Amino acid sequence: MTSRNIVRVGVVLPESYFGSEEWKNAEASQKYADQAARQGAEFVLFPEGYPGPATGPLEQEELGYNPIDGLRERARKHGVWIAASDIEPNPSIRDTYFLTLKLISPDGKIAARYVRVQPDTPPLNAYLYDGKAHLLPGNDFVVSATKKAKLGLCICSEIFVPEIPRILMLRGANVLFAPVHGLHSSTLCNAAEQRDTWRCVARARAAENLFYVIATQNAYRKREFRYENEVPAGAFIATPERMLASREEPGIMMADLDMDRIDYLRSRNYDEQILSRPSSSDATKIGCRPGQIWERNPELFSELAKPSKYSFDHRYFKEDLDAWIDEYERIYGGRYRALQKQYGKLRFSESAEVAAKKN
Repeated sequence: MTSRNIVRVGVVLPESYFGSEEWKNAEASQKYADQAARQGAEFVLFPEGYPGPATGPLEQEELGYNPIDGLRERARKHGVWIAASDIEPNPSIRDTYFLTLKLISPDGKIAARYVRVQPDTPPLNAYLYDGKAHLLPGNDFVVSATKKAKLGLCICSEIFVPEIPRILMLRGANVLFAPVHGLHSSTLCNAAEQRDTWRCVARARAAENLFYVIATQNAYRKREFRYENEVPAGAFIATPERMLASREEPGIMMADLDMDRIDYLRSRNYDEQILSRPSSSDATKIGCRPGQIWERNPELFSELAKPSKYSFDHRYFKEDLDAWIDEYERIYGGRYRALQKQYGKLRFSESAEVAAKKN
């Protein structure tokens, strides 16, 4: 009997520290890596910006070492792959940064470094990263081949851009790592409804590209934290056919990925066998469109590369770091500067009244 190609993954949804306490994530991340390895994980995924540095100072004096280096030692100790995230300062332009997802190999080396190619816009960046508003875009996509899987790397809401996962699939990815940041304060966002949306989108990307989509986020430590209200994505694994696993509370989610199933779905299409009555009552049924990645005609897609009224110029920084405001003003129909004045430039309070009192 031929052995199946099964990949065991540990998806970490950590209780995370934000800002000045972020350095505490380093030790916690190493304990999570130890725990996942003890449970047999071959791949371990952490959230966006975790263990950092990201939301706090980029020079973490309390540690004396880079948190990613701590995970490199754990990867080497346990012989596992680890995907972790941080922010790097941009040496070329002051007050700008790069958001990265780093893939650490079982020998402790950085096997791949992905810089998010479509970063969030400055207000969201400033909220997520404690004032670090200008995360500059990377220049290329990354797929990293391992013995058991080909890992496509993307970050957070890039899975809401169908073209990005599609390019990663075309470059060979059969597993998509898509770590998420998460909310760290009360906002107008409805976390429960967003969670449903995140998983709907992930399932769509998995079905479109016939690969696994794996995500997790930070659950930030604070008083009266309610996971159902503050966890807009959680941890989850979407397959082309179903949701394999999900989690909302901090901890590690373990799962086995059947890579042979992905190969089967990619190597078949609707054919005489699939469209015939099953030969037995216990035959494995198919829960998606087999061969879906065949269903594309590039001649039809040139319009996707053309600017539209919804396009945002992510390279605004080449003109001026405040040039994005004109982009927002255009998209908001001339109403953004008034909103910005009401709430305070790149400041995030519970309400306009609170912001006014602080001013």
